[in-house]
Amino acid sequence: MPVKPFWRGLMPLLLVYSLLLTACATGPAPSADITPAKSPNDKHSYRLLTLENDLQVLLVSDPNTPKAAASLDVQVGSGDNPADRGGLAHFLEHMLFLGTDKYPDPAEYEEFVTEHGGTRNAYTSFEHTNYFFDINAAYLPEALDRFAQFFIAPRFDAEYVDREKNAVEAEYQMGLKSDPRRGLDVLQEVMNPEHPFSQFAVGSLDSLADRPGSSIREELLAFYHQHYSANAMRLVVMGKESLDELEALVKPMFSPVPNRDYQPAPIEAPLFAAEQLPMMVEIKPQATLRQLDVSFPVADYRSDYEVQPLSYLGNLVGHEGEGSVLSQLKAEGLAESLSAGSGLGWRGGALFSVNVNLTERGAAQHQRVLQILFAYLDMLREQGPQQWLYEEQSQLAALRFRFKEDPEPINYVSSLSSGMHYFKPEDVLRGPYLMTDYQPALLGELLASVTPDNAVVTLTDDSVETDRVSRHYQVPYAQRQVNAAGLAAWRSPEAEPELHLPAPNEFIADDVELVALQQPVPEVPQRMLEQGRQTLWFLQDAQFRLPKGGIYVNFRSPEVGQTARQTAGAVLYTALLRDAVNEFTYPALLAGLNFDLYKHAQGISLRVSGYTDKQSLLLARLLDTVKKPQFDPARFANIRADMIRGLQNSVAKRPSSQVIDDLREALLYGEWGEQDLITALQGMELADVQDYAEAFWSSASVESMMYGNYLPQQAETVVEQLASLLPDGAAPTLPPLKVLKLAPGEALQLAADVPHDDSVVAWYLQGAGNTWSDRAATALTGQIIKSGFFQQLRTEQQLGYVVAALPWAQLDVPGLVLLIQSPNASAPQVAAAITEFMAAVPDSVTPEQFARHQGALIHEITKPDKNLWERAEFFWQSIAKKQYAFDGRSQLANAVQDMDLAGWQAYYRREFRDQPRSLQAVAPGRWGEFPADAGRIFRSPAAIKDGHDAYVIE
Repeated sequence: MPVKPFWRGLMPLLLVYSLLLTACATGPAPSADITPAKSPNDKHSYRLLTLENDLQVLLVSDPNTPKAAASLDVQVGSGDNPADRGGLAHFLEHMLFLGTDKYPDPAEYEEFVTEHGGTRNAYTSFEHTNYFFDINAAYLPEALDRFAQFFIAPRFDAEYVDREKNAVEAEYQMGLKSDPRRGLDVLQEVMNPEHPFSQFAVGSLDSLADRPGSSIREELLAFYHQHYSANAMRLVVMGKESLDELEALVKPMFSPVPNRDYQPAPIEAPLFAAEQLPMMVEIKPQATLRQLDVSFPVADYRSDYEVQPLSYLGNLVGHEGEGSVLSQLKAEGLAESLSAGSGLGWRGGALFSVNVNLTERGAAQHQRVLQILFAYLDMLREQGPQQWLYEEQSQLAALRFRFKEDPEPINYVSSLSSGMHYFKPEDVLRGPYLMTDYQPALLGELLASVTPDNAVVTLTDDSVETDRVSRHYQVPYAQRQVNAAGLAAWRSPEAEPELHLPAPNEFIADDVELVALQQPVPEVPQRMLEQGRQTLWFLQDAQFRLPKGGIYVNFRSPEVGQTARQTAGAVLYTALLRDAVNEFTYPALLAGLNFDLYKHAQGISLRVSGYTDKQSLLLARLLDTVKKPQFDPARFANIRADMIRGLQNSVAKRPSSQVIDDLREALLYGEWGEQDLITALQGMELADVQDYAEAFWSSASVESMMYGNYLPQQAETVVEQLASLLPDGAAPTLPPLKVLKLAPGEALQLAADVPHDDSVVAWYLQGAGNTWSDRAATALTGQIIKSGFFQQLRTEQQLGYVVAALPWAQLDVPGLVLLIQSPNASAPQVAAAITEFMAAVPDSVTPEQFARHQGALIHEITKPDKNLWERAEFFWQSIAKKQYAFDGRSQLANAVQDMDLAGWQAYYRREFRDQPRSLQAVAPGRWGEFPADAGRIFRSPAAIKDGHDAYVIE
């Protein structure tokens, strides 16, 4: 249940979701006769309601949905915290789940949702708190009743108030070494302190402590009763029921939600006072991070979502094609990536933000980076708003809406409930895609705001000199107002002729007609070609019927994965290829034509997906570059340095993530640790990569799949294109994939080197084998224990914020992972708590509970694919696993169905309790202690695998 930050990582181009948080002022309540405009491809039915208590509701009916879902968004967030109570809104989000008058057991909601195939979560942002869940569709009424009670009669039990503060503290402690969190902490310190967003968002034991004359529980209740009002809430409910049935369900459940007529107060204070700007901030990071952020306070464009001025500007500044800011920064060796867009919005304003990931040279010459950025913005002002560019963006937005695909219900309802606060009732579905009102004056106003004298520039680099430390995250930083001489240094002394507007996008789909289906259409892909070194699978899509498709290509070679140097060579080679094609593939990405090229376990994968109309053009250019690459030595040096820096920065990842990475490396042969890869990369020059590429292609074979809106003759063209990359003769034998094979009763322990105070235990328990029966028993175990594991070890014992138990198969070898990151318990204490929990599991499961879990798991395994891409991924993974009957789901579901309670209990006791195949990965934290009797301690994943038995995956 995280707090959502807005600073880094939330400024992507074209991601309309960001507009849902910053779109416009609260719109009017919908009348019953308004039906929201929907995509022609949207098969759902919708109804808008306003209940008697002024709660606005959107009902979504899909008779075929396997999962029902609901979300309620409250227009209150961490920006509404009382001045001296940082984290109160976030703490309230945690507490709301822990019991209501009607359902007082704090574990009941979690257990009910989990036993019926669902998940639940929530987040707190600066202006919103969003609660959501999904569940097997038949159980929506019962789940919705439990959900509604959170907003009617939560208990806020004093015992759990005291306990849950520890979970908030653990979340806070977990972020102390997170550079995004640290950067946000500094930004909040340098903001205008009168602005509510300057407040501490996450919370801690200190900020949530009882104080003389005021208990935190009393303040929590007061905050809830002030802000949690029906008129400030938006509810979305999606189910298989008809709209009338959903309405009959929702009205009696949610009409009792109190309407306290809460109105968010206007925010009069500016985010930065006028005398503060322009401002320069310098931050010393935890990781080897080199980053330049430039943010501009701009007007409030919430009511202008049909214009989308911030999206228009973000598309131009964040463009990566020829003539763009990034193109010039790369040419001068100053940057690796750039993003731009709306980073934050509030009632009264917004930030337009540009984020640049710098090279070492770019950090040293950050003034030059600013010169190029501001020169580009000057060029945009000089040329003025361009209607043809606006119409091109509008055309792409309209295409995205016209051919919008079904998302996961839980994600869909969450985004819709947030957006309902801002869009007009008729626009709640299409609002994020609207860009139909070209207003050059409004665009010109925005362009006039993004000037050097209105900028907050933040340089994050280890070389900066600092003079103060932030309060909550102890971040060294410096702040100063920029004088006239500093402003002059931000402006280029000469013209920048390389910077110009993007060319018209040649990849926009013109032909969106559906091809004729070749009857009869098979249900699964068919081998169209198997000849020499090439195999191609083909299937027309007869279900989703979109003008889209995917070409999935797997180039396999024995030159991948056998040594760290091979892995480094493959990763570096694919990165160089992606960089070489970036300027012409970026417009394709904007046009809805996606491309990826990456190293996998046995080779290199290429994917092209999206609208099929221009795919042949993109694929031809990609393969031309692969055949005749022209790698720039300077770009090679920067890309290699960026990779090395990324590997070195693994120490700044969440400790639990680092331990899981080590555990995965210990299990999978062909996986290599950060230091091995760093050493290999440091020893590689451009000539070595070119030699590697030659060796790769001389030994390569290819397996591919085309699925979607294609004709068979198009597959013939792809075969010819791919054949041009392959040598003659028989393909060499590929080394098999291998997974560590643990023996019954075998116990191993991996000491993970994680520089953090928290302890981490990631306990892997391997199944008895890799048969369908083993996979079923292990998956059932994960389903059965995940809710109780969380409730007992997190909610009750408060061992940490990161607490999870889940199935964790490696290349289809079944296993479980039990994961806890704890700020307050040593690794031996954590391991003992896990052992105690696991020992009690088999005898605690009743026949009724087992049946519910069994049904939930089967439902999850067999649920239909939501869209073309889910179906394509299943087909492609089946091909990779050589499951050519494409029956993996039914095989697993049948094995789950065949297992009874007694059989599962016997398997559990034998394999997970009495004679477990155990591998513990442990980071001891500040205690420096390891669990006793957990097996021989190894200091590296490689040492565990050396000479050990392994599963061989053919």
